[in-house]
Amino acid sequence: MQLPLFMSPKPAIRGRKKTNQIQSQAWDLWNQPAEPEQEMALMFVDIRNFTPLTGQFRPSDVLHLIGKLLSTFQRLVRNNHGRIIETTGDGFYAAFGFDGDIGRAVDDAVRAGSSIMRQLAVLNASGESQIGRKIEVGIGIHVGKVATGKISLNGYEHLLVMGHAVNIAARLQGATKQLNNNFLVSSVAFELLKQQPSESESAHLTLKGVDASLEVRMIGEKYAA
Repeated sequence: MQLPLFMSPKPAIRGRKKTNQIQSQAWDLWNQPAEPEQEMALMFVDIRNFTPLTGQFRPSDVLHLIGKLLSTFQRLVRNNHGRIIETTGDGFYAAFGFDGDIGRAVDDAVRAGSSIMRQLAVLNASGESQIGRKIEVGIGIHVGKVATGKISLNGYEHLLVMGHAVNIAARLQGATKQLNNNFLVSSVAFELLKQQPSESESAHLTLKGVDASLEVRMIGEKYAA
């Protein structure tokens, strides 16, 4: 008996084989050797009110300004034993503690953040940026266990630092707007500081993707705008 056209079995057989191959490949991904994990300090930095600049100035001028800022921030991070892992159009995140000393890592991260704030204060006072307003940033710092590894993109190796602690640090940076304080440090990280700021207020935050309320220390200043 001739089969109806829509009942041809060959494509179905090939489809099943392909599905099995995909499932096999996916299963293999989960059985790769685990990357090394370690406790690190993570710092997220975001330039406030960056989007309006793209509408007020030429793209080349904005690019030049961001380039100068990120170059300065990178120098300050490196001076404090950290590495910038990833940049966005108006910010970056950095990791500290590659030597395994988490206490020193938190000290270095807070010191780097404080250096960025001081450098911006000098820049704003000089009027060198020539944009007609203060340049402000929000900073969030947290500590936790992360995995590190490298991937190759466009022929270059890129360092990756991944883990839930990275997400929390990013959320803390975002919460600087909510608390109107430009520098937030999780209490977990704050307790590891060898020299804690003499003045700091505490607050409890409910962060997206974080089950429990998180206590933070506000060690910065209120935003100008």
